[in-house]
Amino acid sequence: MARVIFVRVGGTDELPHYAPLDADDVKALNGQNTIVADVKGERAKRTTLQNKSIHLYCSLLADAFNDAGLDMLTVLKVKSSTSWTMLSVKDVIWRSIQEAMFPDKSSTTQLETGEVSQVYNQIARHLSENFNITQSFPNRFHD
Repeated sequence: MARVIFVRVGGTDELPHYAPLDADDVKALNGQNTIVADVKGERAKRTTLQNKSIHLYCSLLADAFNDAGLDMLTVLKVKSSTSWTMLSVKDVIWRSIQEAMFPDKSSTTQLETGEVSQVYNQIARHLSENFNITQSFPNRFHD
């Protein structure tokens, strides 16, 4: 757990204003007009919106592959010609990249918020360079 120290920099008695201090300032003030806040060090897990976006992205990507005539045989060099679905994109592409980048995280529920973007960026770069497929990651404003 990290500790942050703030010093009073103004305001009123009812509503004081505080600013964070660096270590040298803390020593110089000797604890006067300061408050201490403990910051929990745990990172946020991926959000429900991110989970929905992963599923929507996989569905959109499946459509993009199918529209481009890129079946699983072409993309993955597997032995059967199968159309893409949201689940096949998630299981075969998303999860493969996720586990390569984060070996201890086999489920999307284990991803932290920033890691979702890292997986997407890796997939997007590879598909753009190798298959000329570009699909932006859905956000809350996606139709």
